[in-house]
Amino acid sequence: MFRQWIWWRVLQIALDVLGVYAAFLLAYFVRVGWIFSTDFPFALFALLSAAGTIVWIGFLLFTKYYRLPPRSGVRSWYEDALALVGGIVAVGFLIVSYFFPRDILFSRLIGVYIFVFANVWLFLSRFIFRLLLARQKRRAKNVYKTLIVGANRVGEKLVRKIRSDRFAPYQIVGVIDPYGLAKRFDGARILGKLDKLEPVCEREGITAIIQCDAFEHTLNLISLCDEKDIKFQFDPALRGIFEENLRIRQVAGQTMVSFVQRDFSGAKKTQFRLIDWVLRQIFDVD
Repeated sequence: MFRQWIWWRVLQIALDVLGVYAAFLLAYFVRVGWIFSTDFPFALFALLSAAGTIVWIGFLLFTKYYRLPPRSGVRSWYEDALALVGGIVAVGFLIVSYFFPRDILFSRLIGVYIFVFANVWLFLSRFIFRLLLARQKRRAKNVYKTLIVGANRVGEKLVRKIRSDRFAPYQIVGVIDPYGLAKRFDGARILGKLDKLEPVCEREGITAIIQCDAFEHTLNLISLCDEKDIKFQFDPALRGIFEENLRIRQVAGQTMVSFVQRDFSGAKKTQFRLIDWVLRQIFDVD
């Protein structure tokens, strides 16, 4: 389902490589004029600019700047921050490798120009890519045709969030009410009980199922999804746990899902969230 999105991302990465490299070269000519300066040899500058471009784009790749789907809402600022930090690292690399070994004082304006030009390019490419993805979702193209299992408040909340997210690659087709007790469901139509699940999947061309209720039927749902090649997901609240308390950990080489309970509130909650983040990032412990 994500194949076309991935190819678009690959194209965006390729264009970003060319755009950032062009920003390096453009900064050279804007600063020294449309000539090849003897003080700043162009051939060496172009070579080290290519290395700086690799550093910049490599930083973005390893920090999941090009993740699918892209971050949305208030979290989108994180991608802007990644682009800025990557620029600082890449420009710093160029200054150290190209200007520091030279006898003359290096031009600080070149670094400023590179940083500004490249970030403008990255902003434009990110903006265009997001427009493409938003258009795909509006047209319900290259997205998961999704069925919600569970006509409860968890399911309603999930549907609202999916519909309000411009880039979430899900089209809500309807809801299965496992017990047939719900009289209404905000945001989607109820398509029947669990006994209608398989016919609904075939009729509606379902490609994803998200479970928000009927914990006792999980194994059956997984079996159906495996047989029909349907993507299966479930809401952590179904297990009585919360997403922000889940950790992926290794126990004697075996991958486990760990649940970490935090009952702090107010300023103390903020303080311990910061401590938790440091423990996870540096030591990978809870």
